[in-house]
Amino acid sequence: MKSVKKRFRLLLKEIHASASVIAFISADLTLLNEVHSLAEKVLSLEKILNLQAAEIKKTEFIQTIIDSEALHELEEIIDIDIISQLEARFFDGLDNHAENEIGDFLQQLLQKIEKPYHSMLDDIQNLIALLDEEPEL
Repeated sequence: MKSVKKRFRLLLKEIHASASVIAFISADLTLLNEVHSLAEKVLSLEKILNLQAAEIKKTEFIQTIIDSEALHELEEIIDIDIISQLEARFFDGLDNHAENEIGDFLQQLLQKIEKPYHSMLDDIQNLIALLDEEPEL
């Protein structure tokens, strides 16, 4: 079985992949500024955690990472429901015309963001759960 540290770093790679997709999709789109900022924040926190993980000994890993400010900030992102906020913003301005081309486009855009967003949140939750369930070596 892989060590907690190795599984942690693998989950960080998954988080990085999802956040990168979100950042790419949302780049340079004014309506998606908040989404892009969130993705960039996740990428920044992932980088910090990756650097910290590389420097920590296996025997001290869990406790040191649990105390990390970057991990706490990443955990707070779980509670942000950016997809619902976007959906409300997009469709409030359409006045029941969600069947038109713009409505279809916005729905497709949300779907492209929603999949990697939920994948990213699941990976963050798995990262937190990994640290909670494993005894320190």
